[in-house]
Amino acid sequence: MASLTKTLTIALAGALAIGLSGLGVNAAFGKDITLVVDGQSAPVTLVYGSVSELLATNNVTLDVRDRVVPELSTLVTQGMVVNVSHARPVQLTLNGQAGVFWTYATTVGQAIADLGLSETSIRVTTALQTPIPLSGYAFGIDTGHDVSVTVAGSPLDIHAFGTVADALRSAGVTFAAGDLITPGPGEYLRDGMAIVFVKVVTQTVIRDVEIPYTVQNSNDAGIAKGTVNVVTPGRVGMASQTVVQTLHDGQVVSETVTAESTWREPVTQVQVTGTKVIPPAAVVPAGEAQEIAHGMVLARGWGEGEFACLVNLWNRESGWRVNASNAYSGAYGIPQALPGSKMASAGADWQTNPATQITWGLGYIAGRYGTPCGAWGHFTSTGWY
Repeated sequence: MASLTKTLTIALAGALAIGLSGLGVNAAFGKDITLVVDGQSAPVTLVYGSVSELLATNNVTLDVRDRVVPELSTLVTQGMVVNVSHARPVQLTLNGQAGVFWTYATTVGQAIADLGLSETSIRVTTALQTPIPLSGYAFGIDTGHDVSVTVAGSPLDIHAFGTVADALRSAGVTFAAGDLITPGPGEYLRDGMAIVFVKVVTQTVIRDVEIPYTVQNSNDAGIAKGTVNVVTPGRVGMASQTVVQTLHDGQVVSETVTAESTWREPVTQVQVTGTKVIPPAAVVPAGEAQEIAHGMVLARGWGEGEFACLVNLWNRESGWRVNASNAYSGAYGIPQALPGSKMASAGADWQTNPATQITWGLGYIAGRYGTPCGAWGHFTSTGWY
């Protein structure tokens, strides 16, 4: 400001000039004053007047918020220092909240000091040396916040500035547009905020899947009810699928089949199911069945000891009942053949005739264990024979 460095010369004219000259006053009686405007000082001279006249003489304009020391009505004196501080509007964004405040500071750093904020614990969007013009200036301050960032289920406590996105970057997290971030990446941080990050990835996989086969069934009244004879075994088909999967932190959360092609057609199973109802067999007393078995055991050259083992064995298996049936395994008859239809090799009346069942049972024991006592020994150690 050129007017700050010039020496004030007042030309007295008219009656004032006459009056002063009559008193013998001249420029030699001027008062030396230091005028400081916004920290910039310059020497000025004024013969007589107030601080207000001093400022007007030096073209210093004031606004309602400006500050002058001493007051404008104060008469100037020799050696007086007059301080003028112009108020400047600052558009400040503090931790995401915007507002306007007025300051007498001339730089950003001075304004921050006036706010009482520590320069070491904040982040400022401009250099501290940046001047603030009379027209005002805009800048942002972030004081930082203690927050937690959870990535892949593991939390991390950090001190960060700015937004959720800034906190993620501070934690070393690289994120893309499709990732799940809670709260949103643009939200400003608050103390204690819990941030959860979930990495979202899509991938395409190709896999083989089974195609179930269908069953074509027909009934046959000539076959015992419940008996199923498979004519043509079914076989599952196979197809190749192209699948787009969505993964959250490496775990598949959804998938979409985008293409499918069959490379093996399924084969329909053809089967016949018996419907013939066979009347319940008359229960042959255990003693009678055992008499039949006793004669067959001796006929094979086995002694009484072997017969005793056979009695023990089939007491445990069926109680010597012709129609004994195991609902869980499907075993049937005195020897508990599995399945019961195996005994058909000894006779068509295998479901009702104890002799047929015993004949088959003794043949099974001989072929597998050698003797009834051999079968009984196996049963006592394993629970089956």
